[in-house]
Amino acid sequence: MKRILFLISVFFALGACTTNPNGTKMTVSAQDSKLETYNRAMFNFNYQFDKYTLKPLAKGYKAVTTQSMRNRVSSFFANLTEPASAINNLLQGEFKNTGVSLARFTINTTLGLLGTFDVASGWGVEKKKNSFDATLAKYCVPDGPFVVVPILGPSTPRYLVGFGADALADPMYWALLDKQDEDWAVIATYGGTALKYINARAENMAMLDSLEEGSVDFYATVKSAFLQNRQKFSSLCDIKEDNASPSSSYDFDFDEEMDE
Repeated sequence: MKRILFLISVFFALGACTTNPNGTKMTVSAQDSKLETYNRAMFNFNYQFDKYTLKPLAKGYKAVTTQSMRNRVSSFFANLTEPASAINNLLQGEFKNTGVSLARFTINTTLGLLGTFDVASGWGVEKKKNSFDATLAKYCVPDGPFVVVPILGPSTPRYLVGFGADALADPMYWALLDKQDEDWAVIATYGGTALKYINARAENMAMLDSLEEGSVDFYATVKSAFLQNRQKFSSLCDIKEDNASPSSSYDFDFDEEMDE
């Protein structure tokens, strides 16, 4: 229930954050300007958290694991996103892709040892990834201003709503929902989340280090890359954005499966 209330509150924030108190519409750049001080402060907090906590953990994790092991972890968590893809493909009228996502989840969960191996792709059943963020974009829900969220990092109101909605479709969430009073379930919940992000940080370490080393203003670079990457959603809506810019080569999607 708390997650649902969170989604509802953020969804209504989509409209609120695009309007001034006097009722006039604000441009995205104007919203960003008002949030600049907060965003930079929160970005610095996240940077310090990453520098002294997440990155060292990722380095240690990378030192004691092989690439093949990390690929299995990436594949496992990627498989858990298939139900969300199926739901969002359905919401967008992509019925064939809905079937593909369900087939992939069934094949990889069973024959692929809980998704640690992507058997479906080997059989020619390729991933048809989708998200609630894309579904909202399909129905022309505005993205809202750029905002840096504690720990999660760069985001927008629509992205946050999509992130929360997709989390509700995670099979692990439902499998452990009624078992949170048991110690093993608590360990599985928090341990699984920690493993997911530590593994993702380890797999993206070289890219993020390169991005930082080539930046005069790291915050501005990350913001620009994130927002440019989100332009891929603008083509989903019938109402095209006039200021669409080319997609960035930096993709901050941590759920892509890794090749063995």
